Amino acid sequence: MSFTLKNYRLGGLLALKLAAFVLPCALFLPTFAAAQEGNSFECPNDKPKIPNIERDDVYADSPFKAGEEAIYELTWAGMKAGYGTLDVRPPLRHKGVWHRVFHAAASTGDWFKLIFVAKEEIQSISRPWDFGISKFYMDQNEGKLLSRAFIQKKWLDFDHANCKVTERTAQQDKDEKIGTFDLSYGANDALGALYNLRTKTYKLGQKERVLVYTSEKNWFLEAEPVAFEKVKVPAGEFETVKLKLQTFIGKDLQQKGEVYMWIGTDTPDKPLVQIQGEIKIGSIWIKLHKYKNGK
Repeated sequence: MSFTLKNYRLGGLLALKLAAFVLPCALFLPTFAAAQEGNSFECPNDKPKIPNIERDDVYADSPFKAGEEAIYELTWAGMKAGYGTLDVRPPLRHKGVWHRVFHAAASTGDWFKLIFVAKEEIQSISRPWDFGISKFYMDQNEGKLLSRAFIQKKWLDFDHANCKVTERTAQQDKDEKIGTFDLSYGANDALGALYNLRTKTYKLGQKERVLVYTSEKNWFLEAEPVAFEKVKVPAGEFETVKLKLQTFIGKDLQQKGEVYMWIGTDTPDKPLVQIQGEIKIGSIWIKLHKYKNGK
């Protein structure tokens, strides 16, 4: 198969966009279809009481702890496209409530910088009892070969009590944009949703669903366990559960192509071991390169 320069640029972008689901996660996977209409929106009249969780208990019952760091290697069509990092940070007090803090970053590797340059960073502040997202920040810097770089920062503030989210977006040389959108109560962000999936106990044939908000939409991430298998990645060998990931708005499937994720099952940490996505111009892999558990 031959690839044009345009293909390389597209492949590099898609590799980072796929990583964006795991790493700079405000973006949809490249396999997602753009949802033109429909928004799974629910706002209950009687909201659950906010529990009082002490700082020391924020990560107490989770497989991940503050200080955890996972470094991933990104490949597209057999070529190294870049690296990404997921890390769990110390609890943060937001509006009088202790929250979990998840951070992600992805960038193209040195070789791929000759074709496409991208550096993206995410931080999400997540409620410890239901992974509901409270604050979200994204910083994108995509340097396009022979064209102008795309630079954007985005801040999101979530009001679960009123089922609203305020998005503030700043792009280079453009006026700042502010918008308010509907929020399904308790919705996760995409990064928090992946950590949420690590807390589940999986059985073949039993699907798990997580409610997610991104890009002005409320949608469901569905994880279907399809196999239990041993996999080998640069970080070592792991016993894992293989999950097929699909996305829905309401009952409508929003995904084109297939995406699989492997979560470790042989350690209490249940690390995210690898992800594979099939797209029109090749296969994208995200494999665990190094892992340090938290305390």
